[in-house]
Amino acid sequence: MIRIGIALAFFLAAAGSAAAQRDPTPFEALSGPTVGGSGATPKPETRPFAAAAGTELLRHRSFTGRPCLDVGGYARPHHIDVSLYDHVISAVNGCPQRIELRVCYYRTQDCIPMEVPGNGHKEAILGTLPSTKDFRFEFREKF
Repeated sequence: MIRIGIALAFFLAAAGSAAAQRDPTPFEALSGPTVGGSGATPKPETRPFAAAAGTELLRHRSFTGRPCLDVGGYARPHHIDVSLYDHVISAVNGCPQRIELRVCYYRTQDCIPMEVPGNGHKEAILGTLPSTKDFRFEFREKF
């Protein structure tokens, strides 16, 4: 009986480590994530816009070289239950072309698609959680 328990524990540990090593989706292979957050979370990570380790951080850019999208997040409390928060993503497009992106909670597959019109503004709810004001997110622009 003990041998079966040890073998089962070993099998589950091996399966867990194998599941953590997954191949990136095609969307992840095209560009690296841009990270942001709300509240007391750290400022978005800055990375050079050059190829690194075989992946390139792609962004839509204006004619001056600035990124077209300005993406931020904030927590909005519900009116009836103030301990319940919507995690809102706000994106402003400063370029004339429409831009599609995918926004996810940081390092998860819990994502939403967004489409920001040219020279426009769009807000979307990433998720709703109780008693959780601060959150981190990452987004990838679609090309």
